[in-house]
Amino acid sequence: MDISKLDDKAQSKLTFQLSQILENWHLEDIEQLKLLGLEEVIKSRHLYLYRRSDKSFDFDEQLAKRTEMILGISESLGTTFPTNKEYGAIWLKRSIKKFKHKTPLELMLSGDTGMTRVWYFLDCTQGWRN
Repeated sequence: MDISKLDDKAQSKLTFQLSQILENWHLEDIEQLKLLGLEEVIKSRHLYLYRRSDKSFDFDEQLAKRTEMILGISESLGTTFPTNKEYGAIWLKRSIKKFKHKTPLELMLSGDTGMTRVWYFLDCTQGWRN
């Protein structure tokens, strides 16, 4: 999916979907913005406009890449924990031995490399593609 070529309606829908995923993970506003790479662009207090679909994110190349990773992580968490959707949010905040006792969320907040590590950990097929 080429996010940069989506029309306004599709971008609005994708913005809402991202907002819902990040809300379901029980993340603070600043954590949500940092995961999206928008902490310097959008103020935390304005996130409600995006959650209500009043505004859409401006999907540049970086945000498109992070969107793909967030959607992939969300899908993988759903596959890993199919009977309890809440456990994905819990798992993100638990330290993992393979991550040197850091939480997956800590890695994800560290940037693209951390997000990629978490995604590849959850979905081994991603590592095979690269």
